Amino acid sequence: MQKYSVNQHLIETLLAWVNSEEIAIPEIQRPFVWNSSKVRDLMDSLYKGYPIGYVIAWRNPNVKLKI
Repeated sequence: MQKYSVNQHLIETLLAWVNSEEIAIPEIQRPFVWNSSKVRDLMDSLYKGYPIGYVIAWRNPNVKLKI
């Protein structure tokens, strides 16, 4: 039995899913802790097309979401 899968998606796809409320931050997620320079560096990496690591997500229709 497969426990997880690794999929590659464009950042535009992820943002579209957030905008359409197809995905959201679950209530169990810790609060946002990055300072502005870390956010700037992430945006710079995305703009330049650099790899940024992983976003871990799962599907669970019973989890309450922060919308």
